[in-house]
Amino acid sequence: MRVLIMVHALTGGGAERVAASWGNGLANLNHNVYILTNTDNQSYETKNVNIIERQIPLKKSNSIYTKIIRKIFSSSVSFFQLLHVIVKYKPDIIINVLYLNPYALLLARFFSGRKVPIIMTDHNAYERPSGSEFKWKQWKNKFIDNKLFDIVTVLTNRDKEILVKKGFDNIEVLHNPLFLKPLSSIPPKDKTILAVGRLDAWHVKGFDILLNVWNRISEKYNDWKLIIVGDGSKEIKNNLQQLITHNKESVIFKSFTSDIIEEYKKASIFVLSSRYEGWGLVAVEAMSQGCATIACDYHGRQAEFITDYKNGLLCSPDDAIELQAKIEDAISNKELRESLQKNAIVNLEKFSEKNIAKRIEKIVSTGTRE
Repeated sequence: MRVLIMVHALTGGGAERVAASWGNGLANLNHNVYILTNTDNQSYETKNVNIIERQIPLKKSNSIYTKIIRKIFSSSVSFFQLLHVIVKYKPDIIINVLYLNPYALLLARFFSGRKVPIIMTDHNAYERPSGSEFKWKQWKNKFIDNKLFDIVTVLTNRDKEILVKKGFDNIEVLHNPLFLKPLSSIPPKDKTILAVGRLDAWHVKGFDILLNVWNRISEKYNDWKLIIVGDGSKEIKNNLQQLITHNKESVIFKSFTSDIIEEYKKASIFVLSSRYEGWGLVAVEAMSQGCATIACDYHGRQAEFITDYKNGLLCSPDDAIELQAKIEDAISNKELRESLQKNAIVNLEKFSEKNIAKRIEKIVSTGTRE
């Protein structure tokens, strides 16, 4: 099978990492994989995968005039480039990550004369808490545009239920692949708690809640440290640092690193403090490296990979009191913490690149429309 994966880049974000893992998993199953991307920068490794860099006119110029020209002609350029790629590489399936040029892709498929199925993949939840509603474009992508594609994959059963109730019949659940190999035993751990995410998305990630909770926790456990890994503007970082009112040296901000595995291996506890989260790939990655993981469970999504007090701890989103209690449970109860660490690395094989690639094969074989 010839597989074409469309993704904005192979660096920087969770969805981009997932695209690389899909490519690796499908290539290892002897499929011919092509990844069409907007840039030649690549921080996520691919093996036996063909990378196609899209040609973006005047992309090295950022003058106001070239920006206007790119804006005006971007749709037409995307259409002709996608038409060329479909005709040249003759894919048997196209996987589009996060609505990259969706209308140009549909038109290109039509004019190519090839009835190649398109899988649209969404990596975010299909509901939001009050005060964080979808913007119009996001809502349109999710609840209107998704009807145009042969298959739409969502991260959780909760999201599938939402769309099925709205009359969708093209929805499949596809969990994110785990690119890390789960440990066979737990290494020595530091007295550190780890959180990972873009600092500019601090509200979504609940970093303000986590830091306010940490002010109280660090008074009781001043030999523990909190490490937050993620990039963001200097202003946002400064604003977050302003929230630290006690034991400021116990909080360490680190820039995002492609070698995040070392942070997972050293941390005793991982916290996913998000107000809302589509799934939580970083939490699964942390579990694979033996972290006792605490996740704010957004309407059952994180409960799809964590069973409370068995392989991790769950708490309600936006609940500082419960989050503090769960973190203190993991810190103060060494027996519980070590039990969670040992159980965390069990049964993660179902999320391996190979098994997720097999899931894609099954979706393609049984889920495409005639």
